[in-house]
Amino acid sequence: MVHSPSHSLIVVGGGIVGLTIAVAARASGHKVTLITRDDIEVTASGVAAGMIAPAMEAMNDPDPEFSYRRFKHAQGAWLDLNALWPEALQQTLVKAQTGDAIYISDTPAASADTFTAMGANHASVLAKSIPEASSATSIHDEWLVEAGPMLEALATHLDTLGGVSLRASVKEVSAVQVRLDSGEILTADAVVVAAGYDSKGLADSIPGLSALTPIKGHLLDIEGQGGFGVLRSATGYLADYGRIAKFGATMQMGQADLRVEPDVVETLIGRAADMNIDIGTAIPRTGIRAATPDGWPLIGRDPASGVLVAAGMRRNGYIFAPFAAKIILALIEGRPSPDEGIYRPDRF
Repeated sequence: MVHSPSHSLIVVGGGIVGLTIAVAARASGHKVTLITRDDIEVTASGVAAGMIAPAMEAMNDPDPEFSYRRFKHAQGAWLDLNALWPEALQQTLVKAQTGDAIYISDTPAASADTFTAMGANHASVLAKSIPEASSATSIHDEWLVEAGPMLEALATHLDTLGGVSLRASVKEVSAVQVRLDSGEILTADAVVVAAGYDSKGLADSIPGLSALTPIKGHLLDIEGQGGFGVLRSATGYLADYGRIAKFGATMQMGQADLRVEPDVVETLIGRAADMNIDIGTAIPRTGIRAATPDGWPLIGRDPASGVLVAAGMRRNGYIFAPFAAKIILALIEGRPSPDEGIYRPDRF
């Protein structure tokens, strides 16, 4: 479904946002070259829990009602663009909606009031092994995907559709060119930078990216607990895929190194114990999120450079990826941006 003549574009970044944009563009009839530096599993997206959970995410924010509306709108783009996704991803999204989403709280009345004010569909439930004096709330329409298989499905589909994938590091970009570290120059009708916090390395080319700051996250890969869904509290979350699970995650503001810190790992294990979760054998992982001063992503055309940007999703790349694709496709095809410019990259 192409709304204008086919265009060529280069997408820099192979995490959930870059892959989603690349697949959506190629499936819409555009010529796509995807440039990735790292293996999927070591990207921040590959380490992530894969939660597409507007209500649970909004609970962390200063204005949960406002955040929920934005997250919910972005989540809906997965289904809006469903025809563009490979069958494996369509099936993943169906399964994603079947998992349990349980929020536990030691202030149940306040939490219930917040969910109600958001407009989130929720109900009190009995949950196994929740901490004493806590209550459990089941939230409808909170999704969970396993990151690795989802990313692999997108990457495979891009290849199947005839997209070009390159392993390279990018030195410099403009509205229509990308210069690799090797010195090779690639050209296209449009360039999209969607490389998470690594996007900031291109701030000399794209002034809007200078607003990005890092947030380091530790999480633990653990054995699956035999269910499918998320158990979450203010302390942390358990994302259970059945065979494997993840417990996380820290939000270490201003840190951009990937070193595993043993004391932080011990803190995470302690948080899990507070939630009555038996970690067992754990493999610690780290990733770097990209954040902005107002906590919302940069999506749109950088006016100074003409480069298209989709970065700064903080901890919500899996929520925002398809909405970023909708915005980028609209701009490439000469249509009004569906966000009406609220995520424009020059707002700081």
